[in-house]
Amino acid sequence: MKYFVPNAKDSKEAQYILEATKKFVKKMLGWDVTDRKIFRLKYEHDGKKRIAEVGKEEEATNEVVILILESNTYLVCTANRGVLRDIPLLVGKEEVRFIEDFED
Repeated sequence: MKYFVPNAKDSKEAQYILEATKKFVKKMLGWDVTDRKIFRLKYEHDGKKRIAEVGKEEEATNEVVILILESNTYLVCTANRGVLRDIPLLVGKEEVRFIEDFED
């Protein structure tokens, strides 16, 4: 899948949203974020299999996933969880069963 950020009008705006979100997350959590661009995570949380995919609604929040970032844990970012306010959904590395990155 070619890299995109939902609702970004072009690649410049997508890059701005990515950098602003990484900066916001670092301020909120104090964690560095890698440059990895993740499209989809399949993981298990509390015995339930879940999928977080950029551009699709996330089950726990019923919001569209804007970005998935890699840090101390994986950070699933929606508008209200990690992009504009509040902390992202935290997915522990031990919970992840499959990762699909965006194409370069």
